[in-house]
Amino acid sequence: MTRAELKDILDGASFVAIIASLVFVGIETRNSAEQAKLNTQAVQISAYQDLMDNIAQLNALAVEDVEVGSLLYKGFRSSEALTDFEQFRFDRSLYLRFRHGDMASFQFERGAIDESRLRSALQILNLSHPMVKESWLRSKDNFVKPYRDYIDRLIAEETDV
Repeated sequence: MTRAELKDILDGASFVAIIASLVFVGIETRNSAEQAKLNTQAVQISAYQDLMDNIAQLNALAVEDVEVGSLLYKGFRSSEALTDFEQFRFDRSLYLRFRHGDMASFQFERGAIDESRLRSALQILNLSHPMVKESWLRSKDNFVKPYRDYIDRLIAEETDV
């Protein structure tokens, strides 16, 4: 075998080795990207579960705490006016509910939940109620623009119905 033939064989083997290493790097990159995607999804699902736990705790508070439960009843169902202190507590309760909705909206934006789940998380707000709308107007500047726009759109839909 001549020196030129040996050089050509070695060049061919080097070329095959380079191609093989590039294929291996490509496979590893794809696997790493898939693992990162799965990890992100697991974190999002965990955050959504935390959100649902917080909403359950908030609901339990309203049911177990007679004073808060009666305040919410008075605010939503009664024509009796709230005192300033009751209005403050009512607004704080709604603010927490809006905050939970904000977290659900964040999960929706990240693709962790679909819109039906987001709307389900927001059902507790009763957006058609005038006191909820007033409370939203007082507190909406505390939230990010995409969430404000979404809630405003839902309130407009409630008004149109």
